[in-house]
Amino acid sequence: MWRDIKKVIHQHQHFLITTHLNPDGDGIGAACALIELLVLMNKKVRFVCDSPIPTKFAFLDYHNTHERYHTDGDYNEVEVVIVIDTHKKERIGRVATLVERPHVISICIDHHIPSETFTTYLAIDPNACSAGAMVYTLYKECGYELDYNSASGIYTSVICDTGRFTYSSTGRKAHKIADECIKYGVDPDSMCSRLFQHVSLTQIKMFAIALQHMETYFDNKVVLQQIRIEDCAGLGDEVIDLEHVDLDYIHEFNKSIKDVMCVVLLREINPEQVRVSLRSKADLDISGVARHLGGGGHRNAAGVSWKGSMKDVKRSILKGLSKLIKAKVA
Repeated sequence: MWRDIKKVIHQHQHFLITTHLNPDGDGIGAACALIELLVLMNKKVRFVCDSPIPTKFAFLDYHNTHERYHTDGDYNEVEVVIVIDTHKKERIGRVATLVERPHVISICIDHHIPSETFTTYLAIDPNACSAGAMVYTLYKECGYELDYNSASGIYTSVICDTGRFTYSSTGRKAHKIADECIKYGVDPDSMCSRLFQHVSLTQIKMFAIALQHMETYFDNKVVLQQIRIEDCAGLGDEVIDLEHVDLDYIHEFNKSIKDVMCVVLLREINPEQVRVSLRSKADLDISGVARHLGGGGHRNAAGVSWKGSMKDVKRSILKGLSKLIKAKVA
């Protein structure tokens, strides 16, 4: 799969990289590492997303390439679009219009189990621990060594998508890649501080709201929390865009609760849209629950953007988790 992709890279000059809506550390880190590779190859590259990139990842923008997609933006020079960390067209939002242009070549680099394809070229490896691990492989295939910048992106990708090396996707290769990144100067302590100790006071207040609306189910095996628009009134400008504010720290706390197997966070974007994120411990595979609702993800981390009410999605999630928990504890 890499042979054709390498050929496309060598034959073209202007690249646009994108990742899924509400980008996470895997998609952003992998994209930033790929930017470094293309820069090394003297290519022109932009990183364009249809969602804002969280500020905590700004330190990875070594070449000032991060930008938000605009319908009136000038993308005429783009020859190749590279989609990272998703293989679903709807997951890249309005950037999909660029892929649809007849003269544009498209490439997908992803590590989720494929359910559909829409790009010209496809590199999918469900056994890879992260999209960044696949970019690491592309470096080797192209004959380039990492440097500090690329290692920072790949380390970010790996540590985020393995749950700090705790998810079942964490294998020997994940640790090997991390070790090589450290060899090129990446400091684990500094990276942990940048990525996981970046919570604002406003976000802590949102956590307090989530705790007020915490419910438990199935003999305390599932924790479910809700954050509604009306609850956030007066918290400040940071939560005006409730869809994109980073709330992963809430999951990390909830997963530490004894006996809890799965945590669910529902955030109301508007009266008919809810962003759902699920996290699970150990061998509880919650990816099927998310896929059944039209979303996706991994066995321990998944989500969906639900078109409907908070009440409806809550009912659907609990129905799916009920079967899952019963099967697990039987």
